[in-house]
Amino acid sequence: MIRIYALESTNNNSNIIICPDCDLLLTEQKPALGYSISCPRCGKRLRKRKKDSVRRTFVLSITGLLMYLPAVLLPLMTFESLGFSDSATVIESIVNFYHNGYHFVSLMVFLSALIFPLLLLVMIFVLSFNLHRHHYPAYLRTLFKYYIHLEDWAMLEVYLLGVLITVIKMVDSSEIVYHAGLFCFTSLVVISIAISTTIDKQYFWQLIEDKGVLKNSPPTPMAVDFTSKLTTGLQHKLIICHTCEKIVAAHSAGKSCPRCATKIHSRLPGAIGKTSALILTSILFILPANLLPIMKVDFLGVTDESTILDGIIYFFQHGSFFIGFIIFTASILVPVFKIIGLSILLFSTRPCAARFLRKKTIMYRWIAFIGRWSMLDIFVIALLVALVDFGFFTSVHVASAATYFCLVVTTTMFAAITFDPRIMWDDCTQSQSKSILKKHSP
Repeated sequence: MIRIYALESTNNNSNIIICPDCDLLLTEQKPALGYSISCPRCGKRLRKRKKDSVRRTFVLSITGLLMYLPAVLLPLMTFESLGFSDSATVIESIVNFYHNGYHFVSLMVFLSALIFPLLLLVMIFVLSFNLHRHHYPAYLRTLFKYYIHLEDWAMLEVYLLGVLITVIKMVDSSEIVYHAGLFCFTSLVVISIAISTTIDKQYFWQLIEDKGVLKNSPPTPMAVDFTSKLTTGLQHKLIICHTCEKIVAAHSAGKSCPRCATKIHSRLPGAIGKTSALILTSILFILPANLLPIMKVDFLGVTDESTILDGIIYFFQHGSFFIGFIIFTASILVPVFKIIGLSILLFSTRPCAARFLRKKTIMYRWIAFIGRWSMLDIFVIALLVALVDFGFFTSVHVASAATYFCLVVTTTMFAAITFDPRIMWDDCTQSQSKSILKKHSP
């Protein structure tokens, strides 16, 4: 970790950074390869240099595209029990939701497990291919903008964890045969994670904006003076693009960003109202999501319904404490934590609540990160519905709580997206900022 410094004044916008989470104005410093720089006030990681990012991303994107079709078309595994057998692909696990009349759930799984991962691979391939060949067509900025917006909605790794939990759930009652599709899908997940850790977004944006000619001059470091006045971008009449982090003058508010064409605002418009409405909506959905049955099992004509909590109890009763804890965390703790956490953050936008802001901002980042993992239970059910279909003998079906649960996931994810943590910091006093800087200064 490399220390960066609070800024007192500057006339050169190319040498400054504005923290996107707390709006603190900072001098820019170029970290060494493999190192990152973080905001000293809220802890947000601002920059991290990555070696040979364009070429590595290009190679990984090609590999991911080659893996995609076998990963989603080939069978993942086969369940065999008492002479019955059934196999499933990723696509079949989605189609069964649709045939059962759960169209919204089917759409969510279809987008998060199939379409968005494919779109991300295609977009990053086109981006890295053009940047690698030093071609800079105008559409690159649009592609990269949508790539950033869709990142959190592609949930391949969550689906893979769902596969693991499905295997553990059924290993005692069925013989499981693994197919090439599972290994291709696992490879696709690894490649997708590798792409996300390899891509240097700021470097990509600079290449797109400057068409390969990096114009920024080396910054002049400024030592921290805790007696000086700490300032924010807003106080210097500067605002940062929420998508590409381009710094522009405040009079550009309401106009399109010159780099990514996103409409720029000093703060996300209607952030408090939108987030409040989405939280209230998620509260309405979370009760039926947990109280109604989420899965039905037909065994010799007898139907047994189970809620999310019933599934968790099943794993604990059978000694799979770790898996039970994972499902309990993803399906119950995470949604509740997001709702309570976002409610606390909303309360913190009031002037009288400007305390523990660094911890609250870190909590906001955790909420934004973990939201997608709540889809785990839905993916497990999708696989069970596809794999356990032995006719009259036994079959698994989705139940009504699945729709409500998907609505909880989507509303809380959108609530995190619409919230602007900088609003919490707008009433942060000089003494509070200096106290935070002193406490967390190396």
